[in-house]
Amino acid sequence: MSPKILILGSGGREHALCWHLKKTNIAVECAPGSDAIAELCPTWNFKDFEDLSQKIKDKKITEVIVGPEKYLAEGVSDFLIQKKIKVFGPTKTAALLETDKAFAKSFLFKHKIPTARSVTAETAKELTTEIKKFLPPYVIKASGLAAGKGVWIGSNQKDAIAFGSEMLKEHASLVLEEFLKGEELSYFVLIDGKHHKFFGAAQDHKRLLENDEGPNTGGMGAYSPVPLLNPQLQTKIEKKIIQPVLKGLEKDSIFYRGFLFVGIMVVADEPYVLEFNCRLGDPETQALLLRLKTPLTEILSQLESGSEKRVEFLPGVSLNVVIAAKGYPENPGKDFELVIDRVPKECFVFHSGTKRTQKNWLPNGGRLFSINTIQNSLIDCQNAIYPWIAELPFLKKVTYRKDIGVKAYRHLRALN
Repeated sequence: MSPKILILGSGGREHALCWHLKKTNIAVECAPGSDAIAELCPTWNFKDFEDLSQKIKDKKITEVIVGPEKYLAEGVSDFLIQKKIKVFGPTKTAALLETDKAFAKSFLFKHKIPTARSVTAETAKELTTEIKKFLPPYVIKASGLAAGKGVWIGSNQKDAIAFGSEMLKEHASLVLEEFLKGEELSYFVLIDGKHHKFFGAAQDHKRLLENDEGPNTGGMGAYSPVPLLNPQLQTKIEKKIIQPVLKGLEKDSIFYRGFLFVGIMVVADEPYVLEFNCRLGDPETQALLLRLKTPLTEILSQLESGSEKRVEFLPGVSLNVVIAAKGYPENPGKDFELVIDRVPKECFVFHSGTKRTQKNWLPNGGRLFSINTIQNSLIDCQNAIYPWIAELPFLKKVTYRKDIGVKAYRHLRALN
């Protein structure tokens, strides 16, 4: 039976996944999808998981790949597994590594995986007491899902307590964490029980503004590969983080099948786990898939069989810049049209939050779309993307970072 993949989700990550599968001649559908994804492949909606499973069977889908964390937190993988539907996405229990920051920290400490010192607080009073044991800058993380906006970093103790108190209105607990000063790295693996494959690394830019200033966002751009990740550092990450994670999951009787995205802070050449995500990131997915040479379906087959064949990537560098509505993340604007045309050669647009009218695209979220490219070098990527952005007719209505990839130059100079 020829593979027919369903991508579950509707954002830029799912748009890129559908693009990759179509490019590798795999039949693909997306639910619920978006207007942009509908230009690539069939999209359809579903009422609930029962309806979803019935449609999967009716449409003869051979495997489901789960995009966003929301469905994982709701237990979509557990439900589909019960219905004997093949799914690449961890169960609700396995996904606690992402959906419950307190659980993740407990897992890290239990299995002696390097991470920052932290405490869990369940009330504002606890937070006020515990914060006195930490030096600024303070790091506050909401325990549950917060769409990439549940982290606060700053030096003002009153503001930290105010943010934490607000988060506790929606979340059962939060994590107060020691600030690690270093450079961040997004490290991706695919896991199928005991087997795993390295799926590349990228560097995301979480803050809204240049020089990593402004509020945290879902991500304003990414590039791959990351020169920070040299062979020595990768060996340390595999030995000190990935292998202990796999052994820890086995010890705790947690079967894991899906993507694992490890947010790592590199401090003096040593890796520390900042967080886990139990799916591909956005916009890192876009950067990774542009470089991916081995088809994703082939990787999944190799993973299942235990093949040790490495995932292959194209030479060169990929980079993307996210275009967000002005006012994002607090109050993104909506009343303007997006004329997205004359896209440069070797560039691709993946939509995160848009909808289509007969004439043009309209905003339908905070992060609207990303412009992506793969070139011989980082500077070639920046030269392909930024002049096009500067000419956008709606430029005054949007915001973007002009420094995506700049951090890489220090490491590139060191290599030369």
